[in-house]
Amino acid sequence: MARVPTTEEQELPAYPIRAYQLIPDPNQPTVVALAIETDQGHSLFLATREILEDLGKDLLDRAAKMPIKPRPK
Repeated sequence: MARVPTTEEQELPAYPIRAYQLIPDPNQPTVVALAIETDQGHSLFLATREILEDLGKDLLDRAAKMPIKPRPK
């Protein structure tokens, strides 16, 4: 589920995602690392199953609302 903005939001720079990877940890089976690569470098986040499920649903919902980009021939 998407988070609710706080009253002290600040603008952060946004960078296009170049790649991502889910990295399981056999020593911590209840979390997975989500690595995201941008032109500025890598960021690493830990996520639970609940977070991954919510994120997946939110991403699919948002993608369905976006126009389809024509594929080059």
